[in-house]
Amino acid sequence: MKFRRLILLILLLTLLSGCAKEPAEVVIEASPVLDEINPTEVPEPTPTEAPLVLKLPDPPENQTRYKLDLIFNYYSHFGSVTQIITYTNKSSQPMDKIMLVVPPRNFENSYSQYSLLGERVLDFREEGIFTWVRLNSPLQPLETTTFNLSFRIYLPEHQGIFGYTNQQANLSDWYPFIPPYDEDEGWLAYPRVVDQDNIIVGESIVNEFSNFEVNLTLVSHPELIEVAASAPAQGADGKYSYVLEHARGFSFSISDSYFEHEVEQDGVRIRSYVFMNQIEQGKAVTELGALAMKLYGELWFPYPREMVSIVVGDFLHNMEMDGLIMISYGIFDFYNGNPDTDLTLMTSHELSHQWFYGFIGSNHALEPWLDEAIATYAELLYFERYHPDFEDWWWQVRIYRPAPTGYVDSDIWIDGGYVPYRNAVYLKGVQFLHEIRQTIGEGAFFAALKDYAYTNTYNISKRQDIFDAFSRHSQVDLTAIISKYFQN
Repeated sequence: MKFRRLILLILLLTLLSGCAKEPAEVVIEASPVLDEINPTEVPEPTPTEAPLVLKLPDPPENQTRYKLDLIFNYYSHFGSVTQIITYTNKSSQPMDKIMLVVPPRNFENSYSQYSLLGERVLDFREEGIFTWVRLNSPLQPLETTTFNLSFRIYLPEHQGIFGYTNQQANLSDWYPFIPPYDEDEGWLAYPRVVDQDNIIVGESIVNEFSNFEVNLTLVSHPELIEVAASAPAQGADGKYSYVLEHARGFSFSISDSYFEHEVEQDGVRIRSYVFMNQIEQGKAVTELGALAMKLYGELWFPYPREMVSIVVGDFLHNMEMDGLIMISYGIFDFYNGNPDTDLTLMTSHELSHQWFYGFIGSNHALEPWLDEAIATYAELLYFERYHPDFEDWWWQVRIYRPAPTGYVDSDIWIDGGYVPYRNAVYLKGVQFLHEIRQTIGEGAFFAALKDYAYTNTYNISKRQDIFDAFSRHSQVDLTAIISKYFQN
């Protein structure tokens, strides 16, 4: 038994991922990483007086709307779905075809489409997970059309965010969607990347900000079933409705084995869903989550939604979704109440994605560091605020032990698969951000991160956006640091 737990711990450490006071008052203790990253003493620069943007931008106009009606049989692992997509051409050019991404088709025999109709639909062609819908007349700029789909999903027996085990069914990336369209790059849609060890490398799906209206009907013993979702539910007796606006996606985790616990922090409900042997850990993770939500609300901006869910994953990795995060059961099982545990790391990491993914978007395939490096650095900020005695432990476990190599701006097609991807994007990303912080100073660094968060909420940001935020708050030339960590 001890040997099995040791093997499980090694696996968890290998797969570790993602995804109060004013910032200037964060206490920075001396850390061995400073000598390694920044061996020469740099004088404290004087930040510029650029004011912070303290008001969130208005949500983008003409957002795509998804209306989804899902009838789901938990015990048979399949769902019947009708979907209406209302889409507006937000580009400056007419569109004669529209791309749909159908993620369930990543799994054999998991998606069966009955119909795809619409007043402009001429025909369609399927290529892997992509469907090209040809229109009978071009969709002009700012013109709107609708697509009506009817399909079934058959969850694979798969430990992950789309699939089922004997303890839960997870529905993330479970419906067709229209990806963002970039005037220069076209449709931001990519096939997933799986490495030589059959591990998915990063996240290939890029979502634009959209509005969701979702109705869920549970059949077969709905009274036994609990549902974790991206938004609070309205309804009862197995019939629930959800509304989520300005979001990247909508997800469910469904089980007849969940135990729930909830706390509130600054008006946000933090609810955990765990299995029977993790009831105490389920209570603890809501407290960890409350501290994280408080910190990030002050460092960036207050969380604008009513609730966030923390769900045990019946698998050995962790994942962020809009309004919901999943953390591996093994991480819950090994939690002993001390700060130097993976549950503290992963709770702080994945909840930071509610900002850097959920509201501040990026292209996760081409520039994954824009959310993953910041989310990993958020772990350090959490320890600095609440557990400064464990900062050195964090550096050793998270950064030094894996010995990160590579370039921060690596993408999901990096040679070598998941481990080089993690080391470059997550861990070298931390070293890059920390060197920027030590170079421009505390005030400028935290002001720039807050500025970047406010300015790019509801946007698909790019690297230049965060570089511009640093330049607005410091006159220090960062060219040499960027050249050190970035290959392009």
